[in-house]
Amino acid sequence: MEPKAKERLEEFLHRREILKELRRIAREGRKSLVIAFDRILEFDMELAKSLLDNPVDFLDTADEILGGITKLPGMRLRVMGLDKSVEIRKIRAGHVGKFIQVEGILTRSGEVKPEATEAVFKCRRCGEKNKVLQVGEFFREPLVCENPNCGKKGPFDLVIESSEFRDWQSMCIQEPPEKLRGGRMPRRLDGIVRDDFVDKAVPGNHVMLTGVLRVFQEGRRQERKKTFRKILFISHIEVLQKGVEEAELTPEDKAQIKELAKDPWIRNKIIQSIAPSIYGYDAIKEAIALQLFGCEAIDLHDGTRIRGDTHVLLTGDPGVAKSQILKWAANVAPRGLYTSGMKATGAGLTAAAVRDEISGGWALEAGALVIADGGLASIDEFEKMRSEDSNAILESLEQQTISVAKAGIVATLNTRTAVLAAANPKYGRFEKNLTIAQQVPLDPVILSRFDLVFIMRDEPRADQDRAMAHYILELHRAPTKVVKPPLDLDFLRKIIIYARQNLDPKFDDKEAMKTIEDFFVDWRRVAERGEAPLPITVRQLEAIVRLAKANARMRLSDRATVEDANRAINLIKRSLQEAGIDTETGKLDIDVLMTGKPKSQRDNIRHVLEIIERLEREYGGAAPVEEIKRIAESEGIRPKFVEELIDQEKIRGHLYEPKPGMVARAVK
Repeated sequence: MEPKAKERLEEFLHRREILKELRRIAREGRKSLVIAFDRILEFDMELAKSLLDNPVDFLDTADEILGGITKLPGMRLRVMGLDKSVEIRKIRAGHVGKFIQVEGILTRSGEVKPEATEAVFKCRRCGEKNKVLQVGEFFREPLVCENPNCGKKGPFDLVIESSEFRDWQSMCIQEPPEKLRGGRMPRRLDGIVRDDFVDKAVPGNHVMLTGVLRVFQEGRRQERKKTFRKILFISHIEVLQKGVEEAELTPEDKAQIKELAKDPWIRNKIIQSIAPSIYGYDAIKEAIALQLFGCEAIDLHDGTRIRGDTHVLLTGDPGVAKSQILKWAANVAPRGLYTSGMKATGAGLTAAAVRDEISGGWALEAGALVIADGGLASIDEFEKMRSEDSNAILESLEQQTISVAKAGIVATLNTRTAVLAAANPKYGRFEKNLTIAQQVPLDPVILSRFDLVFIMRDEPRADQDRAMAHYILELHRAPTKVVKPPLDLDFLRKIIIYARQNLDPKFDDKEAMKTIEDFFVDWRRVAERGEAPLPITVRQLEAIVRLAKANARMRLSDRATVEDANRAINLIKRSLQEAGIDTETGKLDIDVLMTGKPKSQRDNIRHVLEIIERLEREYGGAAPVEEIKRIAESEGIRPKFVEELIDQEKIRGHLYEPKPGMVARAVK
């Protein structure tokens, strides 16, 4: 560094406010002085230019000066907040060796490893200890023994106990999805961070990084290529979009939220602020509001955990704004993520094992559900996922963990996220005479994990159609005037963060608990004798408890009341009456969601199999298909149902065809 520039840097670092800051940092045991770029720019424009053009010399000199001021080894200067960022895809050869700022999503953070800064080697011949300063990225050993009486070229043994180390971590960031245009694939950039800035961010964080862009030659030592690999040596990490736990609210924000808590219409204001550009769907908007607020999970003494996040599934006709609702919810959630099931794999949703090219080992790269931990994951086109991929998230939906055993890595990752999914019916439009299990190609095991299932129908109704058309036309004419929710997006996000940080509602009101208990018992009473289908199970009971607590949290209260319980019950009722109806009998049957087969269908299956068994005895071992259909039709069972059942049972191996037009049971 030029003497004049070094003199100005020394003058800058000896300013009163910086010396005061250094004393505070030393008391707290930290090793980094963080300076905003604007402060350097205001002090001396040429000094700021020296940082941008020759960052290695600038930072090394600054570290040396700081070490002299504080008398502490390892004190570093970190610079944050450049006036503009470079897009990852626009990093070019001209940026090599410069100080730059990039923004993106952290997708992988490697293991924190010790890196040698000064290695001590013991000479085997004379026992002399030789210190070698580790400069650069490759390990250096002594050339000859420093003992003048020895002077041999080794051999040497590394003395770990006497060597000095610092923390080292590799990471990878990816372009933010909102910056992509025209279906481009997101570009990535590897980085290295050291000392007290390791583990500053976790996968899924939206981060702003400053650092020196350096390059390393690709290829093996024997076959070096002319191309070089880019690595950002990170100076400072700033987490932009934080999860609920890390987010900080100002005293003014908290005062404003506490004032809002006194408003008796707070619940309605929040619901009206959910996806305000979409007309109608009040029940769905209420469900999404409750999903965003959620409730605390319960950790039991036996090690089990009862989740506090609510899962919601939207299905129905095309063009009813399912995708728009999903994108809005992912945007407002403190840590939200939107993905499409058609383009998602099991590894992409959970975790993938990838080789870390910098450290050489294997590392887990977080998938969508892991990235959204502590927030909300919106999964569109849920039905288009392959069955093995959708089954990969089964553990995540209930246990809220992902168990990984890949490339020698055995780990359990947290996925404490609420899932908002959208699925299209296989016949395009939703048919009223078919159950949801017959129309949405999802495994009943996954379907049953959703607390609320809503069917969005596009039905012509003159009065509603006119109101909706007027709303949409006005939206195009004057969007800012029409979409005026009671609470703006940023403030709504702050309310959600405040509620999730500070409120854990409890059932202090015994009446509220009695209301839920009575509802559960009364609804199950109809199935007590086995004549009617079972309308509700313990899963729905737990969903009611979660929704009631979320209702209390949405009111910014820590007590769940009877009103909260009733609103939760009404949402569950609405969901079951839409998605849990046996279309043949018109009765509520929870098995439509839990097993995919309502009680009436199970009874019909049993009747048909009894007919086959009876006819086998009459016809000497095999039953005629036409006779089975005739007898079944006389008992009120459709011939088409019989044909489908026989085909399914033949595929499963329970029935076989000994000769054309005859079927028999495989096991008698």
